[in-house]
Amino acid sequence: MSAAAALPPRCASTRADLPGLDGHELSTRRATELRSHLAECADCAALASSFRTVRRTLADLHHVSAAPPEGLLDSILDRTAAPTVVEKAAVLGRGAVSGARPKVIAAGAGIGAVATVGAGLLAWRALRARRATA
Repeated sequence: MSAAAALPPRCASTRADLPGLDGHELSTRRATELRSHLAECADCAALASSFRTVRRTLADLHHVSAAPPEGLLDSILDRTAAPTVVEKAAVLGRGAVSGARPKVIAAGAGIGAVATVGAGLLAWRALRARRATA
């Protein structure tokens, strides 16, 4: 049984609405109900406090400078300019990986289709011959 299933119904409904409490996303009536429950229930109040902490931390993140390290763009461009193992294999296989041989692929598909139709025709004739003798 999960922890949410073991909660009393009032705690479960309160916890479901906690993320909207400080964001002013709830109706005034529902926000009042939640605050009333939080005044009575220590577990839900602790959870609400952790929601507020997370919300404040996320709100403060926009003040953090997030400049990339010097030379990062040049490093990425250098790495992407060099061919990868898969790209090298594609060149060696002359299209085996990249699909650069459409005529070979079409011929293979055609041969496969003819073989499938032929097998089906043989099976149909064998079944028809069995039914004729039965």
